[in-house]
Amino acid sequence: MAIKQLNSIRIPCRNLQETKEWYKDHLQLEAKGNQEEVTISFAEGADLVFYKSNVTQEYPFSPFNINVNEPQYLHRDLFLKGAKLTDIDDFFDMLCYEVTDPNNIQIGIVGWEEEAKAKNPVTKLGGYFLPVKSLEDASFWYKTHLNVEQLYDFSFNTPMYGEMRALTLDHLGITLVEIPSDLHNVIEHPFTLGSTNLEEDLKSLQQSGVEIEESTPGESFYFKDQEGHKIQVQLIS
Repeated sequence: MAIKQLNSIRIPCRNLQETKEWYKDHLQLEAKGNQEEVTISFAEGADLVFYKSNVTQEYPFSPFNINVNEPQYLHRDLFLKGAKLTDIDDFFDMLCYEVTDPNNIQIGIVGWEEEAKAKNPVTKLGGYFLPVKSLEDASFWYKTHLNVEQLYDFSFNTPMYGEMRALTLDHLGITLVEIPSDLHNVIEHPFTLGSTNLEEDLKSLQQSGVEIEESTPGESFYFKDQEGHKIQVQLIS
């Protein structure tokens, strides 16, 4: 399997201009693009893409997190700017909290206390959190079809739904999160994966019975996982 990395996380939003301004003002992140889609790029790792949509996605937890330097300093700065924030919590060796963006999405902010304050507080995306009905079934599916291994498993508390179980897949930067069945909904193109051999991966998934959609030879294809989420795979060098 030549799928090597998480290329981008995709989030629908109704007002791209408001979203661009908020991320620049609050997190010093500049989004570039057009009237339909804008992209925030980082020094390393995946991009964050916002695309215009009249239908927004409901997330029972933060769909992605951002790694930052000096999380306490950033928390204070966001508070002074009037952002909607949670308190800072200790999670293993990390300091974590959430801030709500203009799309009413709670973004996970993750940092380490010993990091020195930098001119730009944000370093990279920490990964995407994908809702699944069964952690064991979803983990088995991704291990079987994408040849990934479990990095670690953990639980975390949510204000509305209590404790949730989660499992991170090693090199993909994807964390599977088990949610109650009545909260589950299918997400259309939540993220894009990068492959160094598109034909090899397409053939492998087809042979294992995975549903393939919208294949563009030499560029990309889409597949559906066992939950019905539609995932794009793009060719990378």
